[in-house]
Amino acid sequence: MTNERRRASAADLLNDWRAAERNSVAADVSAEDAARATEAASAAKEAAVESEAAAEASLDAVANAKDAAAQAKDAAGKAAEVAHVATEIAAEKQARADEDRATREEAEAEARERFRAAQDLGFPKEPDEPQGPRLEPSPGES
Repeated sequence: MTNERRRASAADLLNDWRAAERNSVAADVSAEDAARATEAASAAKEAAVESEAAAEASLDAVANAKDAAAQAKDAAGKAAEVAHVATEIAAEKQARADEDRATREEAEAEARERFRAAQDLGFPKEPDEPQGPRLEPSPGES
């Protein structure tokens, strides 16, 4: 210590000590504030990382949804094509069935007319020749 320091009064020394204490308390408060700021920054960094991960997951979900929608669209298009083909096939079958029905109704009308004509003539006991074309029964008819 220097001579000047030795000569300082008790009041000066007490003032120096109290000022040092205040500076020490202020430094402690600053250190605590810095520690809290560090914790807050760490929490903010963690939240930012989690937000980034959530955003990445959202992008993945959107991409997956887009892929699923594209697949659903393709499947719907294929189903529409199949339905179109099935409709054409059903229309063709209906047309054939209508033609078959008309042919059978015509054959039935002809057979009915032959029967009535033969009935009007008194049905021969044993015909020499068959009268008119003979229709074969449809499959499943007996």
